[in-house]
Amino acid sequence: MSPSPKLATIILKPAAIPALVWATGTVQQLLVQPGEKFYVAAIKEATATVILRIADPHTGAPLAGVDAGNPIFDLLKEAYFRKLTVEVGYRDFGPDPQSGINNLCIDRVSLSQ
Repeated sequence: MSPSPKLATIILKPAAIPALVWATGTVQQLLVQPGEKFYVAAIKEATATVILRIADPHTGAPLAGVDAGNPIFDLLKEAYFRKLTVEVGYRDFGPDPQSGINNLCIDRVSLSQ
């Protein structure tokens, strides 16, 4: 059975992920709410604080079970305790109605001295 002509004309394209943006500063706060699958880090830059979420950087979806085994969480925790400068690449998935902030999802973390 072949697909209908209308179905055959549908071209599925992967959703474009948001552009990568960088925040550079120190980790001021780590917030962990496992029940809500909500894990955030506040990065204090020179003029502002950016609240970034540990979530799927390609979809913005929450992650379950973020702990020290998660390399992003582990690096942010080290940066917090050692007061290191951290560079965090993130993607903006827009407003998150549950939290009341934009869903800025961490894609990568770089520590420097």
